[in-house]
Amino acid sequence: MTALLEVEDLRVAYGKIEAVKGISFSVEAGQVVTLIGTNGAGKTTTLR
Repeated sequence: MTALLEVEDLRVAYGKIEAVKGISFSVEAGQVVTLIGTNGAGKTTTLR
């Protein structure tokens, strides 16, 4: 099946602070996906 969304080695930094460090994932048609983590873990940054 072809992924609707595929992310490989996503990294986001604000200056010297790495908010997201090497996240990879794919989402297939029909999948329900959720991001779970503590405050400040980078969930919103990943979705942006």
